[in-house]
Amino acid sequence: VNEPTAASLAYGLDKGDKEQRIAVYDLGGGTFDVSVLELGEGVFEVKSTNGDTHLGGRQF
Repeated sequence: VNEPTAASLAYGLDKGDKEQRIAVYDLGGGTFDVSVLELGEGVFEVKSTNGDTHLGGRQF
């Protein structure tokens, strides 16, 4: 499980009762990661994930 998916689990986004598409970003110490997920009926489906290892929290 990558960090954006883990974050959406930690915040309880899987507890909703409707289908939704969300974008979760992680602006960590050294990388910027984005994941697009579809949530529905307790199932997470990662549609896309990408990151930039040259852009992160240290650059801000």
